[in-house]
Amino acid sequence: MNFASKVTRLVSTGLLMGASLLGVAHADTTVQVSETGLGLGQYTGGLQLPIQASAANFWAGLQTIKVTDGASSSSFQAFCIDPYQWSSGTPSTYTQTSFSPTFDATHIANITKLFNYAYASATTNLNAAALQLALWEVANDDGNLLTGGVKQTANTYASLVTATNSLLSSYGAYAGPSLYNLTFYKSGAQQDFVTVSAVPEPGTYGMMLVGLGLIGTIALRRKNRNS
Repeated sequence: MNFASKVTRLVSTGLLMGASLLGVAHADTTVQVSETGLGLGQYTGGLQLPIQASAANFWAGLQTIKVTDGASSSSFQAFCIDPYQWSSGTPSTYTQTSFSPTFDATHIANITKLFNYAYASATTNLNAAALQLALWEVANDDGNLLTGGVKQTANTYASLVTATNSLLSSYGAYAGPSLYNLTFYKSGAQQDFVTVSAVPEPGTYGMMLVGLGLIGTIALRRKNRNS
């Protein structure tokens, strides 16, 4: 690869990463989403959800979703953020979008804190299930498993209730950096999902600065040549 090609690649990489790090807004994307399997998590024993009038044994935890955008398909681990509808194994139309305006600023901040606080620990069935219940409470209910639309019953597994209540009482104190990018998949007819990816490592900022620096150097050299 010659020098000019290396410069072009570094500049392009820097610009793309810079756009990502600076949070450049992208238009909503219409995709097809289907639920293809279950990941870490567990059933609840007995739980009251708005989706059903009587308590039931619901799955709480990660699900695998297939997202198709045009001719391209990818699979992701996802949490349900919507306790009002069912997921489907049949591809349905979703919008890949931002949390706003579906959620207000306070709810968005709380959802972000919850993931920053708890997602790294969701590596066991119990912790993944607890994060799911806490997410339903934080995003769509009153933050308390004893009341509201998402509510424990006498049959809800005690260990799951304890783990969920621990998250609900602790996540709000998180004051560290934003660790994850959250992607929201919204449907009017099926369960809404959120997927998680890590925020780029600090070294990425260096690549962005290298790219921007090379742009400046090239521009200066061109200016000197033309003067």
